[in-house]
Amino acid sequence: MLDWLYWSQRLGKHPELPTRVAVLLKRQSGKCPAYGLYFRAEDRMEVDHVLPLCQGGGSRYSNLQLLHRHCHDNKTLSDLRRSALSRHCIVEELDEGKLSRLVLKTSR
Repeated sequence: MLDWLYWSQRLGKHPELPTRVAVLLKRQSGKCPAYGLYFRAEDRMEVDHVLPLCQGGGSRYSNLQLLHRHCHDNKTLSDLRRSALSRHCIVEELDEGKLSRLVLKTSR
């Protein structure tokens, strides 16, 4: 375990980490709540809203959790599916066929 990961879990702060990430690491005892696996220094970690913002969740620490990137992707997909069914959030998907394109006008 690298120094920053160890001290973030112990103290909830480290100069190389955003405060929010360090606090969440300490609160979660260095574990991802999705599967209970410990974070490793090489893992990609992302901050997640337990209750999504569009469903009334806020950005208070009580509504935040630190997840592995792939766990966050899975949870977000699940949240979006649930939101689409209950119509709490409006979700738009990009259509590749209608991307904005630069229109050049020729001079006459």
